[in-house]
Amino acid sequence: MKRHILFTTLVAALTAMPCTAQNWQLKIGGGLSTVSRDAAFVGAFKGGVGYEVEFDLHWTLTPALYIYGKGWKNHNQTVFLYDEGGQQVYDEEGQPRTGIKNRTTTANYLELPLLFNYYTRLSEGHYLVFSAGPYAAVGLSGKQKTKGDTEQQEGGRRFYYETRTFKESGTRRFEAGLTAGIGYQLPSHMTIGIEADYGLTKFNERGLHNIAALLTLAYQF
Repeated sequence: MKRHILFTTLVAALTAMPCTAQNWQLKIGGGLSTVSRDAAFVGAFKGGVGYEVEFDLHWTLTPALYIYGKGWKNHNQTVFLYDEGGQQVYDEEGQPRTGIKNRTTTANYLELPLLFNYYTRLSEGHYLVFSAGPYAAVGLSGKQKTKGDTEQQEGGRRFYYETRTFKESGTRRFEAGLTAGIGYQLPSHMTIGIEADYGLTKFNERGLHNIAALLTLAYQF
């Protein structure tokens, strides 16, 4: 509850900021995400707005609000089979029946990063921008799609089902972590960059952490 109150307070502070020309920033990005164990990458995306507060010629602070889509895939996992009553299934020799399971997980967040930016001038209107800072996020939606095959023997079958990501037991909606990136700003106030997110809090009881890397495009207006 305290985490949700803090997140709501930070969102309210962002939306209450005054609107000044070329201080508002629109950013979109796409890339890859996974979790910090044996899992494959899936597509990731983000989009939202931020407000850049200038301290001096080099340093700024940008709080922002994004919709951020993350996820991962688990391929060819060997799993034990259970019947409809929840009892484990065995073959004629008394050995546990197994199957191959593939699962794709998506998790969509409302994310609030607080990025400190350092600008270094390369030439007239051209800057290199280094950014880093913490973020907090709350899970909004997502799906886990599971499919696979039982062993190729009598009684084998295919299976497929879907569940909601944040409805799974032990899954946590709140996430906090660190964001870091580097960008190249053009005279048109367009910035092309790369950035990465690393979750410091656990996604679930298995101890998984979200990881994402994106190519981004930002425009100040």
